[in-house]
Order: sequence, then structure tokens, then C-alpha cells
Amino acid sequence: MASRKKVEVWPTLKRFFPYLKPHRGQLGLAIFLVLAVSGLQVVFPKLIGTIIDELTQHRVGHLVYTTLAIFAGALALRMILLLWRNFLTQQISMRVTCDMRIQLFAHLQKLSLRFYQGSRTGKIVSRVVEDTNALHMLVSGLSVNMAGDIIAIVGMLGVMLFMNVKLTLVTSIVLPFFVLNYTWHRRRMRYESRRHRNNWDHVVGFLYERIANSQLVMAFASEEKEIETFRGRIEQDFSNYNRVVWRNVILGTGAEFLSGIGTLFVLIYGAYLVIHDPAFTVGNLVTFYTYLGMLYAPIIRIVEANAMIQKGATSMEKIFTLLDTQPHIPDNDTLPAMPKAEGHVEFQNVTFDYRSGIHTLQNVSFKVEPGEMIALVGPSGAGKSTIVTLLARFYDPTQGEIRIDGSDIRKFNVQTLRQQIGIVMQDSILFAGSIAENIKYGRPNATDEEMFEAARAANAEEFITQLDRGYESIVGERGVQISGGQRQRIAIARVILKDPRILIFDEATSALDTHSERLVQEATERLMKNRTSIVIAHRLSTVINANRIVVMEGGRIVEVGPHAELLERGGLYRDLYNLQFNQREPASPE
Repeated sequence: MASRKKVEVWPTLKRFFPYLKPHRGQLGLAIFLVLAVSGLQVVFPKLIGTIIDELTQHRVGHLVYTTLAIFAGALALRMILLLWRNFLTQQISMRVTCDMRIQLFAHLQKLSLRFYQGSRTGKIVSRVVEDTNALHMLVSGLSVNMAGDIIAIVGMLGVMLFMNVKLTLVTSIVLPFFVLNYTWHRRRMRYESRRHRNNWDHVVGFLYERIANSQLVMAFASEEKEIETFRGRIEQDFSNYNRVVWRNVILGTGAEFLSGIGTLFVLIYGAYLVIHDPAFTVGNLVTFYTYLGMLYAPIIRIVEANAMIQKGATSMEKIFTLLDTQPHIPDNDTLPAMPKAEGHVEFQNVTFDYRSGIHTLQNVSFKVEPGEMIALVGPSGAGKSTIVTLLARFYDPTQGEIRIDGSDIRKFNVQTLRQQIGIVMQDSILFAGSIAENIKYGRPNATDEEMFEAARAANAEEFITQLDRGYESIVGERGVQISGGQRQRIAIARVILKDPRILIFDEATSALDTHSERLVQEATERLMKNRTSIVIAHRLSTVINANRIVVMEGGRIVEVGPHAELLERGGLYRDLYNLQFNQREPASPE
């Protein structure tokens, strides 16, 4: 069950007001239009009353025609102002919503890998799309309309008091009950709205995961199971939504009932005044009755708007919670750019914990000289991939330092650090654009000729030119329309075009067939020439020629040396080698 944590509406709304400040000119115009529309709305009942009084006394003359002309002119003017007001408020609300989406996306780019690994993708997407939609509804459909309604209520009450104080007091008898009705339901609606929003986040997250991993669902023939799970979550959402709607319906129906009671009181007392007070005419009663209808209608709208206010406040609270999330890598925009690296890499007594007290790396130290290739090998969970994530500063060490060219990498702007590191992962990710867009991703201003050279160096040109549209061929989401080996070669071409000084290969060929592995290996060897390279590999055949092999186990370095030397030592590396190549230990001499 969702938490009953209170959504503080007013403090949340106050945090939103600064986002309106850049649009204060347009907002000022919108407020003026609201005042004008509301002012014209107050005029109509008086004009209607004047016409009725003239007609009931059989006076069809200049005053009637003049009043009708004024009515028609005011009606036309109100329509024009209303169109202008509605267009302007929609424009402002969409601009504010777009600004908020841009800020959310920009903030997401600053958050570290730890945040993404601890958050469901669907929930993050929901913040940028769903919650900002609720914000748009709040600004466009509620804020200006509510301001107009409040102005209209005040204006009409003023006119009604001027017309007849006693009748206005009769009208006001039910107003406290509107407040009580609203207060009674507000707290429960806040809770129901929050629970509905939280459940919807889970629905979106589930949907995103299942669509993104549809191949896995098919492979396990789990379609029916997933349909049933989704049906259950949608039914839960329907149930939550019904509770929100029911609460809002009760609130609105109560307001309608109170409006009817107030109208009945006015008609009874108004009829009495028409009969017994010669100064109070039928036209006065019609005018008052019209004002009353126009008074209760905005009050009912304000009461019913509570659901939208709660939904908008809940969405804004979630948006601001995301914006308040601090990156685990501190904001470093003020730090200097990293100079062009020569390629000296050093880990100095590095310890790292993904979770407090559980060491993933323990006191790791090693050096890589410019142009050297070192390999990281060891059992799964030994900490190999953690080393490269720390070097790219996706995380910071718990203890120790990582240095490039003798300087702690935390002293430099993280973006300029990553610009000098090229990474090729086991499952290289491509975006759903063209091959050209993916190759140029790290260097968008590169020329086509530079892109062609990178593709040739990555052994990718041959298969690219065989495609119908060549470099403009669309690879599909995550590159699903091409093979794994082709994706890897495009990823290598992307890194070649980026031209970094430091390279990281994380299991880059472990999932490929023999032919693809050979092509990728050839491209890799070209790319590593004269660059500092760190290679993680399960296939030891790919790292035999490394300058040094770093053997890891349990987050520690247990052996370091060239391939032949490590085999002679008879340690963990030899065990891994024999296991992989199905060799037995040589028999010990008697």
C-alpha cells in the first residue's frame, strides 16, 4: 500500500512559481485578459434585468434597443478576449512544460550511474512525460480559469451586495458549507491521488521493461503470464482511479446540492420581495438569479478542481524530488578541463564499495604506461568491470586515487575526462538512427571522409556498403536490425573516430562467433596501436600478447605479469588457462 506521506500543496506550488518568472510579460497580459473577461461577465445579468423590466412595463423603445446593442457588442468582445486568453494560457503552459522537461533531461544527464542502476527506467520516463503532462493541465486548465473564477466571484458578490444586502446574505448561508464539503474530502483525495500516481509509475515501468525485453519474454513463452500480470496491474490502477473519481464525484455532487439549496432560498425570498417591495422588480430578481447561477458555477468548479490540484501537486512533488537528487559524482562545472592526455594511468590503493561495508575492490594498485596494453582477467565478480567504471569516473573510489598523467582525475571536469577515454563494451549500444549517426555520435562534426576511414579501420565498411542505404541505413532500437559482430564493429568505428588516448575493451568479443571475433580483433588491434589500452577478457586467447596481465580474485590483484611468466608460476592464471583450454596439470615428478 502506498505511503500516507502528506503532499504539501502550497509549498510545492511555491517552488513552481519561479518557473513562471521568465514568462511574466505574457502572464501579465493573460491576467489582464482574465480581468476583462470576468468584468464583461458581470455586465450581462444587469443588461438582462434592464431589458426584462422594460418589457414587463411594455416599454419597447430606445433603451431596449441600446441595451440589446450593448449586450451584442459585449458578447462579441468577450468572445474575442476569451479566444486570446485561452490561446495565450495554452502557449504559456506548454512553454513552461517544455522548459521543465528540458531541465529534467539536463539534470538526468548529470546524475551518476548509481542513480540509474537504482531506478526503474519506466519511472524516470514517467517523470519527464507523465508528470509534466499533469503540470501542463494544472497551468493551462486550472490556474487561469481558477483566477478568473475567483475574480468573477468577488465581482458578482460586490454587485449583489449593492443590489440587495439581505438577499445576498440569504445567498451566503450555504457558502460555509461549500468550505466544509471541500475540507472534509481534501485530505482523503490527497492520499488517493498519491496512491493512484504511485501505482501508475509501476504500470509504466512494467510496460517499458516488457517491451524493451520482448525477446526474452518470447524465448520463455511467457506471453500469457505477462498479459495476466499486466491485467492485474491495470485493474489495480482502475480500482485506484475509481476511488479518486468517486471522491471527486461526491465532492462535486455535494457542491451541486448546496448550489440548488442556495438557489431555492433566493427564489423564495426574492419572490417575497417582488410581491411586497415595489422597489424590487422582476428584472431585479432575474438579474439576481442570473448572478447567483454565475456565482455558484465558479464555486463548484473551484471545488471540483481539487482533484486536479492534488494530481498536479503530486506530480510536481515527484518532479522536484528528482530535481533535488544529487549526483554521486559531485557537480564539477567549475573544475578545469583535463589537458590532452599522454596515457599514463595509475590506480593507487583503490578500494570501492557498491554497498557500504561490502568491498568490490580492495587496495588495488597498478600502472599502465602510454602505448601499453594490459589485460584484466579473473573469475566473474572479481572486480574487473568495476576498474573501468572507476577509470571513466562513473563512480568515485571509496578510498585511494586514480591518476592520469600523474594527476587525480577528480581534479578535472568529468566530461573532459571521458572525452579522452574510448569504451567498447560487450553489448555495444547503438541508437535507433542511421549507421552514420551512430559512428559520428562521439564526434558529430567529423567529415564523411573521416567517418569512412574509421569504418574501414573497424572492418565495417564492407557490410555497410552492402546495405540498401549504406551509411544511412537505420539500425533499429539498440541496433537490433544488424548482427552482434556488426554492432561491435560500428562501436569500434565510433571510438576510432573519437580518437581517444585511453581505450577500454570490456569483454568486447566474448559473445561473437569465430568469424566476427576475428574481424573485431583485427579492428581492435589497429585501434590500440600507440594508445593506452585496458582489456577485460574471458577468452584468454585474446590477451596472450598483452604487455602485462592483471589477474584478479575477490576484488584484489593476485598476480601480475606476461602470459608466459604467469603460466610458469602455476597460480590462478594457469588454472583459468587450463580450464579454458581443457588441459590437465602436468604430472608432478616422483
